[in-house]
Amino acid sequence: MPVEQQHTHLFLERFLERWTEEFSRVVETHTKQRPDVAHARVEEPEQWEKNAANLLWWKQETDNGEGFGIWIGAEEPCWSALGSASEDGGDPKKAYFELVKQANQSVAATGGFSKPLRWREGVAEQAPPALETLELLEVRITLGGKTLPALLAGIDRAAQILEASGGVAREADAARQSAVAGPSAMLSRLMDLQLPVTVLLGRAVLPIRDVLKIASGSLIELDRQIDDYVEVRVHGTVVARGEIVSVRGNYGVRIKEIISRQDRIALQDAA
Repeated sequence: MPVEQQHTHLFLERFLERWTEEFSRVVETHTKQRPDVAHARVEEPEQWEKNAANLLWWKQETDNGEGFGIWIGAEEPCWSALGSASEDGGDPKKAYFELVKQANQSVAATGGFSKPLRWREGVAEQAPPALETLELLEVRITLGGKTLPALLAGIDRAAQILEASGGVAREADAARQSAVAGPSAMLSRLMDLQLPVTVLLGRAVLPIRDVLKIASGSLIELDRQIDDYVEVRVHGTVVARGEIVSVRGNYGVRIKEIISRQDRIALQDAA
């Protein structure tokens, strides 16, 4: 296999693995259950061809103009269980699509691509793709002690998201080799480092005379609407936005938007 083709193959495989990791986090956030997720590369897509028409297929493409998109296929017992377990409620199919969409957004926000990754809006069912044209990953999920039928995550092997196909793939290859060798000692020491996380409900600017009048029962109007997302900050830097929820009698934040590294830098500069 040519070197550039190997790089592209490694990139696509690593991209799918990263998607699986983000999907697992999104499922846990929305269901309040930690899923057990395993994945394996599909070496022979022919074994899925007969069942492809029975899967619910969903595709989202990037807005970068390279024809890069991700396919997700799942049997009804799989997507229905995931959608029904989501706290979003309502239509299980719509809730399932939201899980997939947020996983895509999380992957894009992590960066590491030759150019920023932007997904097109809109969620729609698709006809079954030609599986032999896709780089496929089989994802098996166990949720609440129940093992669900595997879903398929795929990317068109001809996708042109890479300029010269090499840069990100080489980084992915190096990252994989590093993972095999084990985490560095420095990274291991940092993993237990605790960071202060602050949730900002809103701000208000008041004259000193009004501040001096504040007493028990006073009402302070903030600069956010009731349905606006709150900001999640780490050391004063916005890393995410979400909505306030109640979790077993305590307040919590359901993450709805992950801020990309570029946006975090822009926000920091603006501040």
